[in-house]
Amino acid sequence: MRVIKLDSFISTVQWTIRSWKEGYPLTNDVDQWVWTANGEDLPAWAKDVEGTWARWKFLSPFFASHGIYIYELDSPYGKTPARPPLYPKPQHFASEVWPWPRRAYKEERELDFDHIQVVRVWAARDANGRELVLRLASGHVPTDELKAFQRLNTAKARSDSRNHTLPILKYLTFDGLVFAVMPRWAPVAFSARARASKVAELVHLAEVFYEGMEFLHENRIAHRDHYPGNAVLNALTDDGKGLGLRVPGEVRYAYIDFGAALVLPMETDIDTVLVDREMRIGSIGLGLKPGVCNPFKDDVLLLTRMIQSTVRVIENVVPEIGAFFDNILQGDYASCPSATEALIRFRKLQSNLSQGQLDMPPSGIFWRNGRVQRDD
Repeated sequence: MRVIKLDSFISTVQWTIRSWKEGYPLTNDVDQWVWTANGEDLPAWAKDVEGTWARWKFLSPFFASHGIYIYELDSPYGKTPARPPLYPKPQHFASEVWPWPRRAYKEERELDFDHIQVVRVWAARDANGRELVLRLASGHVPTDELKAFQRLNTAKARSDSRNHTLPILKYLTFDGLVFAVMPRWAPVAFSARARASKVAELVHLAEVFYEGMEFLHENRIAHRDHYPGNAVLNALTDDGKGLGLRVPGEVRYAYIDFGAALVLPMETDIDTVLVDREMRIGSIGLGLKPGVCNPFKDDVLLLTRMIQSTVRVIENVVPEIGAFFDNILQGDYASCPSATEALIRFRKLQSNLSQGQLDMPPSGIFWRNGRVQRDD
């Protein structure tokens, strides 16, 4: 019989007996918590959904014992997203205090969790009706993701205004598996679903993420997986059209998902670091090739490309923004600026903008391959 080790002897006995009676659908190898199905293979897709749900469902009494109630998934698996629990009822408001998101949804169904293929992440609600995200961060051997969370959540790190990451509310450990509990924000920071009404809102977006990267790199953390799904803003919404989610002073942005992160000793000279490149969505989209790289330079390139897609729609109002992006993305790799240098360049450009420019509306919702996409 497998012994399920928890914090107390009674819990260890109870969960060991439960696993013996019901089976143990988990694996303590974090690397095995991955999606394997091809998007075109519907039976394999349904099997992966069912397997992922079996793991989280098995853990649901454990989370409930800590006042956390996970979203429910109904069969047939793979057909519908996970829905909020019936209890407790949601308690969300249009104006919220840190770290909770603002309510920007109309119907509760907009809270449905459809990122099941992430596998290591699941939505939940606490006893006070606030939305959470549970993330499997580590197994017995600490991962770089867990190390990143720990480094970013010291009292000193959290007091730094440049720390644009979600706070870890608590860690829960189940038989060696470490789950990080975080507030749930919407992954629409770089989405056209969260519309910008002024140039100032997109300038603010870019500044925050460059500033956040500077902070990560000062703490010797390379994120290595920059794409729109890994950036959030402080709202609960599935469709942010026309809701004014980006007003500076009200909006907060954050990096999420440190599953590909590289965490190095604080004394490391990041300019000299060379490692095998992490080939993720952003790297492939940028045209980077497998091989040795400086992960901190890669971070700057990947983030700049992502910012460009959302922010370059202001080029008709701020012509200099085009040269800013081109100088970083079209230069040779060796000349790629550090996060700090990129932030300095951006703030210099920003300082020359007039209030009239900042108050102008963007010319579209998205920029790609030299063209602005408009919402016609």
